[in-house]
Amino acid sequence: MEAFAYANAFEAGHAVPNTPRVSLNELERAIYSTIAYRDVFDFAPTLDEVHRYLHWVRCERADIVRALGQAPLSAHIATDGTFYALRDRAHLLALRPERQRMVERFRPTTLRYARYLANLPHVRMVGITGSLAAGNVKPDCDIDFMVLTEAGAMWRTRALAIASALINQKLGSGKLCPNFFLSVAALSLERRSLYDAHELAQLTPLYGRESYDELRRANGWTEAFLPNARGAPSEDHGFTRPPFAGLKACAEWGSRSFLGRALENFEARRKIHRFNETDHLKGLWTKSTSESHSLRDHVRQDIEAAWRRRLEALTAADA
Repeated sequence: MEAFAYANAFEAGHAVPNTPRVSLNELERAIYSTIAYRDVFDFAPTLDEVHRYLHWVRCERADIVRALGQAPLSAHIATDGTFYALRDRAHLLALRPERQRMVERFRPTTLRYARYLANLPHVRMVGITGSLAAGNVKPDCDIDFMVLTEAGAMWRTRALAIASALINQKLGSGKLCPNFFLSVAALSLERRSLYDAHELAQLTPLYGRESYDELRRANGWTEAFLPNARGAPSEDHGFTRPPFAGLKACAEWGSRSFLGRALENFEARRKIHRFNETDHLKGLWTKSTSESHSLRDHVRQDIEAAWRRRLEALTAADA
């Protein structure tokens, strides 16, 4: 894939394909690229975040401190001593503290939703994704979740989660957004890009830590993009048992009946056809299977295109 071409070029110490070499060395280019990727989201990362999500280069935190503190990289980066932004985007530094405070404001609602999703039959892991996982919360943002299910039950579990989100839109906060579903039979992602590596590395598990660990092991390819981003970004606020574990076990027993399996097959056929074959959705989403459903593909394409434009701007500045 194209993003792998970028990764391989950086790892080999060469310039990005079709881009002239700039004055920065391999580590400096990786740091700039990492901050530029966050800039797409109007987000100024901390030093620890730059280190964890550093593109393609495995290094120590101290190596990044040295690179950021001296020319030529320091001429391209703005900092207030805590956060880092591209030189002409220094206004983002002042936005970050407010967005951190918003994370705390969202936390009680997030945990409430996570406990609800964990109670649904066949759910094996619930994790935060998107802007909340990144710590880049705005007042109007949704709370995005990845839900990992038992094999052979992903589509009927998704139906319950989406129905709950629709009810929440009408009667609740409207922020519940379960949008990424996998089963334990499809842990290894077919699409492998910088965007997907970020989504997995930022994923914060709130329930089902063992399943989360299996998911990360099944996607070891992410280390080619983000070699420092091992393990979960946070160990806080998780829970090990759904609030109504006994009722959940009973619901799962009933759902494994002939009727439950028939419902799964019906929902899988209906939704896979809708997302993969109908004219108005075909090609817009990552391909849905009997064990997985992800996001619209244009999300990845738009984000990576915006990131590449920022790298091209660096080239133009140093030309």
